[in-house]
Amino acid sequence: MKKLADLSVIFLIYVLAYGIGYAACFMIDNVILMMFVFDVAATFVTFCFSIVLHNSSVYDAYWSLTPMVISIWLFIYLQAFSAWQILFLAVFNIWSLRLTVNWIVVFTDFSYEDWRYKKYREEHGRFVWFILNFFGIHYMPTFIVFAGMLPLFQIALHGMNALSLIGMAIILLGTALEFFADRQMHAFLEQSKNATQKTVCRVGLWNYSRHPNYLGEITVWWGVYLVMLPFALQYWYFVAGAVAVTVLFNVVSIPLMEKRQLSRRPDYKEYKKATSRLLVLPHKKQRTD
Repeated sequence: MKKLADLSVIFLIYVLAYGIGYAACFMIDNVILMMFVFDVAATFVTFCFSIVLHNSSVYDAYWSLTPMVISIWLFIYLQAFSAWQILFLAVFNIWSLRLTVNWIVVFTDFSYEDWRYKKYREEHGRFVWFILNFFGIHYMPTFIVFAGMLPLFQIALHGMNALSLIGMAIILLGTALEFFADRQMHAFLEQSKNATQKTVCRVGLWNYSRHPNYLGEITVWWGVYLVMLPFALQYWYFVAGAVAVTVLFNVVSIPLMEKRQLSRRPDYKEYKKATSRLLVLPHKKQRTD
């Protein structure tokens, strides 16, 4: 009941955030700018509540749920109702919904907060923590995900062609990678929760990649870009979103996670040497190259 109550509070925060976001942008004519202002304003409301509740994980589901809200609103606003566009919208939002549901599964109640946020809060003074919380935890993901969504505006305006199916297949592949990686990790953690010593998960995809869930997320955003590219090559520079996602995981998320795992799991050093960093590849000991 505590989990349900706290999830309900977060849901109401998002509803309020989206309402204020809409009030901030509905007079804007340019559709990209309108959606951007909506996203920025809604993020600010979410940030304010994370301060009030002393828990930055209030934002955690925002960055996976908001793409669904923006994409559905965008396609309705531009009357993008062709079979191709509806198919893309369904494929894209399978990813969004699955990732949001996964967060709901992990979330317990307001006593839960991402370990990285706790680490930053403990290591830095109030001013530095405020800056990190505002820009690093809230606005950096919002900006990067919005950049990743820029191809959606061309998809909604112009539709797609048969080559776009390649991009949609890549989105589904990335979603599947995340789904199986998360399920395998949840099962492993449940089975090993009473173990006296923490060990590395080598189950399924985790035996061939140290971060298959991150690989799935990166794959999804490259898929979104590749859906657009065949019919809107002049907007090739929208690749910036997929590149930003790739850089974020490789430069920030993976190093942080690996440092934590090395300090908590004695066998992670050996695992790190033998297992691919990101791509799903054969165990290094089995390679012939």
